[in-house]
Amino acid sequence: MKTCIKNIRVKALMLFMVSTILVSLISCHGDGFDPDLEVETVVSPFSGNDAVSVDKHGNIYVSEFGQFVGSNGNGTRLFKISKNGDVTELASDLTGPLGNAVDAQGNLYVVNGSGDGAGDILKITPDGTQTTVAIIEGFPSGLTLDHDNNLYVSNFATPTVHKITPEGEVTVYASDPKLAGGVGVDFDRKGNLIVGNFATADIISIDQEGNVSLITTIPDVVVNGFGIGYITVVGNSVFATGIGVNKIFKVSMDGTTEEFAGTGDPAQTDGLLEEASFNGPNGISSDPYNKAIYISEFGGTGGVRKIKLY
Repeated sequence: MKTCIKNIRVKALMLFMVSTILVSLISCHGDGFDPDLEVETVVSPFSGNDAVSVDKHGNIYVSEFGQFVGSNGNGTRLFKISKNGDVTELASDLTGPLGNAVDAQGNLYVVNGSGDGAGDILKITPDGTQTTVAIIEGFPSGLTLDHDNNLYVSNFATPTVHKITPEGEVTVYASDPKLAGGVGVDFDRKGNLIVGNFATADIISIDQEGNVSLITTIPDVVVNGFGIGYITVVGNSVFATGIGVNKIFKVSMDGTTEEFAGTGDPAQTDGLLEEASFNGPNGISSDPYNKAIYISEFGGTGGVRKIKLY
């Protein structure tokens, strides 16, 4: 009997110690991310400098917006990077492609040619066939998909987010002045749509009824109109690229903001989060299992960077 009681006490003590360690990690690092995470370069130099998405197999897709020439980007291509780092072109006849998203069937969606008052939402099937799903007025920019393959489109020029059903029906999902300037877009685990505002560095939440609320404004990041590029949601955190300040930010759903990675120097240097450098980080996406985030760079010779989260 005494032995049994002793074993119970030992197990209880071990459980208490493990619980204490876990609570400490979570309280110190939000979602429990390892403080010794590192940044590594997946490919460089690289022309893909805009939106990033990742499919269920771990392949990375990157848009080549290029640089502004007139009202459009001069990039024309959409790239695929395999898990082994092999780069191929999925499309080469686009006009300043921006946001992209990939569904479970391997169909890729991309915003194309937004600089002339409207943009096309293209669907590219695995065999390369291109079709126009919808035309959105303004300057459509970012894309994301829900579990039913509905598309959601942010807009840099108008205060709207549009929803496109698989049948091609287009509706305004939300409208609010805070949404003008929106680029990055993703869902949180509660089904709220999170939008990052490129121009103001606002992080905005849209609930399932279309109600819009401000989570926070990332301070001191807007440089010459360049605030945050794209966003991705991992767990209870929003990761945003500070394109103008060369840093990656982590924002909790309660609005708490911290610098997650990058020294602020415009360079491409690998290493620990606080020692690594980015050159105009822009696109960002997490893999389907939230084990890593991938970041494209707008500055320098370009590149895709990786931070393994666990």
